[in-house]
Amino acid sequence: MRSHPLVVLAVLDAFPHEQLDDALTPSLAALAREGGAAPRGGRAVLSASTYPNHATFVTGATPAAHRIFTSRALQNGAFVPAQDVGPQVPTIFERCRALGRRSVAVVGDQNLIGVCGAGAADTHWPPDGVLDDDAPRGRLGFGADRGVAAAVDGVEMQRADFVFLQLDEIDTERHLHGVDAPESREQCSATDAAFGEILERLLPIWDEVVVIAVSDHDHEAVEPGAIDLAAACRERELDVIIDHDGTAAVVVGRVSDAVLLALPGVTQCAKLDLDCTLVWGDPGQQFGIDWGLRAQHGSPRTNRQLAVVGGGHAAAGELAARIRSQPPHATRWAKWVAELLGLPDEDAGFRSQ
Repeated sequence: MRSHPLVVLAVLDAFPHEQLDDALTPSLAALAREGGAAPRGGRAVLSASTYPNHATFVTGATPAAHRIFTSRALQNGAFVPAQDVGPQVPTIFERCRALGRRSVAVVGDQNLIGVCGAGAADTHWPPDGVLDDDAPRGRLGFGADRGVAAAVDGVEMQRADFVFLQLDEIDTERHLHGVDAPESREQCSATDAAFGEILERLLPIWDEVVVIAVSDHDHEAVEPGAIDLAAACRERELDVIIDHDGTAAVVVGRVSDAVLLALPGVTQCAKLDLDCTLVWGDPGQQFGIDWGLRAQHGSPRTNRQLAVVGGGHAAAGELAARIRSQPPHATRWAKWVAELLGLPDEDAGFRSQ
C-alpha cells in the first residue's frame, strides 16, 4: 500500500486556461469536475515562455535561481541552450532519486529532457532527449502528442511515484495559425484526447492518483515584423547582452529603466534579478526575428496558465480547493508535489513566492 499518492504533473503546452469544454476537451473538463480548476488560471514566471516555466515546475525556483530565462540559460555571462545545462538548483527528479521515490518523464518537446534535468528520472522519453528518426513529430519538429501517449506504455506509470508529462502540439498550432484559429481549437481537442488516453492507463489505481494539469504560458497575436534589440543596443554602445524571446526580451547588464524604455519598441520593463531585466512592447510587438508566426509569447500578457487538479486520492480534493481559492503561481507546483510525495520541506530547490 502506498504511503503517498502517485503524482502526475502534466504540462499541456500553451493550452488556453479558459478552454475547458465538455464537448471540445472532455478529458480535462471531467478532471476539473472531479477536483477543481483555478477559475482565473495560474501565473507564469517571466519570461512567459516554455523553458523558464518548465524549469520552475520541476524546481519551484524562479529564473533568477534556476538561470533559465528564455529558451536559453544564462551561464558565465553568456546565453547557452537551456537543454545543455538544465536548472541550476535541485529538481524533483533528483530529490525523488535521493529518497528512493521512482520518477518518470515523457515529453513531446525533446529538449525538455535537458531543460528539466529529467535525465535524473528513473526512466525518461525520448532517451537522452533525442527523438528517433521514425518518431511522430509535430509541424515544428517536436514530438507529436500521439507519440507521447504511446511512449507511456514503456515507462510503467503505475509503478512510479512521480510522473512528469508534456504534450507539445497546441503550442505549435497556435504559433502557426493564431490564438483563435480553427486549427488551434482542433488541436486543443486532439491534445485532450491524447491526455485522456494517458489517464486511462491509470484507471486501475485511480484512487491512488493525484493528477495536476497545467500549461506553461498563453499566446498573443503578433504583427508582422520584429525589432532587433541587440542591434539597437550595439548602435547605442550599451554594455548589455540581449536574448530575444517572442514578444519580450531579456537584457543582461546594469542599465537604468530610462535607458531601456528609450529602446525601439520597448514600452515596459521588469527586473528578473539584479542584472537581468525583461522588456516588452505594445500588444503584437515582436523582438528578434520575424519567423512568420501568427502568435507568440514572452510578455506578461501571456503569463496565464491552465491549472486543473483531479484524481481519486483524497489529496486531490484538498489541492483543488487551494487553486480554486487563489490563482497558483508557477513556483507553487513543485512545493505541492514535494508535499504529496513526502519530500523534505527544507529542500532548497523547492522555493515559492
